[in-house]
Amino acid sequence: MKPISIAALVVVPFVLFIAAGLVYQSQTGTDIVTGEKTGLAANEVGEKEFESILKNEIVVSKQDFDSHKCSGEAKCISQLITKIVDGDTIHTSNYKIRLSLVDTPEKDEPGFEKATEFTAQMCPVGSHITIDQDDLQPYDQYDRLIAHVFCEGKSLNSALLYNGLAEISTEFCITSEFADKSWAQRYGCEIESEPVSEISDCDSSYPDFCIPVIPPDLDCGDISQKRFTVLQPDPHRFDGDKDGIGCE
Repeated sequence: MKPISIAALVVVPFVLFIAAGLVYQSQTGTDIVTGEKTGLAANEVGEKEFESILKNEIVVSKQDFDSHKCSGEAKCISQLITKIVDGDTIHTSNYKIRLSLVDTPEKDEPGFEKATEFTAQMCPVGSHITIDQDDLQPYDQYDRLIAHVFCEGKSLNSALLYNGLAEISTEFCITSEFADKSWAQRYGCEIESEPVSEISDCDSSYPDFCIPVIPPDLDCGDISQKRFTVLQPDPHRFDGDKDGIGCE
């Protein structure tokens, strides 16, 4: 039996140390030498995703969660897409989701396939989406969660409208949290301003300055102005001779 060389005694343990380090790093996400977080730990991406990584399969990370894009107080969650029903309806692991304010063609209607394919390409099955539930209309009559949906940081609601694949459901503008969003405003949800009151405290028969409407009934002695324009009718009767000049 040949004696083990000194070089082998040094190299073999070193190789085993490096191999152990690589295994540790892949499983924990920590470099065994430097302590830096460099790998993808199972508890960071999920056990199922971690198994896919070990099998060299494609994984979409949950780290794309765009919670900063959510508004209001309702649900703001990340979910894995399991089914694309049509352009405006998506199923996830836990929810059936209906896009807020956006209406795409139904099955057998023109544009159905195009809208559905667009949603499937932008938010493919197996990817994660960010769901911002509508505060003012959390669910519809079919118990679907109503939401503004983001795929890789981009608004699906807005994209469908911008590409001419959907229309705004204007009947829900007054009951949706998202009615004031730029995409909703641009494609149909107009902010209605309160009408300006046409009622004035000044009588229009006296355009030169403001004379209050009746009551009370005023005489020339009750006002300081003289020789001013009077239009008919003359409710205060300032123009007795009807020559268009009051309090001469």
